[in-house]
Amino acid sequence: MSHPPTLAGGVSLTLTTTLLMPLPSPALLSLDAALALTGLSKRTLWRRIAEGGLRKQEAEGSKQATALVLDDVLLLAGLMLDAENYALLQLADAGDATAQTEIGQSLLQRQRYAAAVYWLTRAAEQGAADAMQCLGHCHATGQGLPRDGHLALMWIAKAAAAGHPIARRQIAGLCPPSRHD
Repeated sequence: MSHPPTLAGGVSLTLTTTLLMPLPSPALLSLDAALALTGLSKRTLWRRIAEGGLRKQEAEGSKQATALVLDDVLLLAGLMLDAENYALLQLADAGDATAQTEIGQSLLQRQRYAAAVYWLTRAAEQGAADAMQCLGHCHATGQGLPRDGHLALMWIAKAAAAGHPIARRQIAGLCPPSRHD
């Protein structure tokens, strides 16, 4: 019969076996999304990766070969997200137009205009009327990109055609019904 090891003073040690569970993989973000959120150039982002400031992983089943650890990107971007927006950002990066719109609107509220335009553009290109209207507003006001009345009108008209009520009122205000007496 073996006895447990003892320390000085007669204190005995009991050894246990612990099963080690693999750590969950960290949430990842595409390189393009990281560029939009941080506002850094691709070259600077790659330098941060090389210096160890950003961790990268090869993304399985992704359009891009490289993805970055989401928490590292958020820290670099100075963004704090609650659990809901954290999950939305992952859905947005996976291509969900509704999530892209919501993340874009959230970034507009935080005055992160260039990042907002990135997400709103992706959603608008998929036909999301809310994103189209917000993107038109960004073009009209110069939030996140140069002011462009033509693109503003184009996106607002597309949103109106898709049934967006605010965009419809905006277009109606520009083109009042003609009166024939």
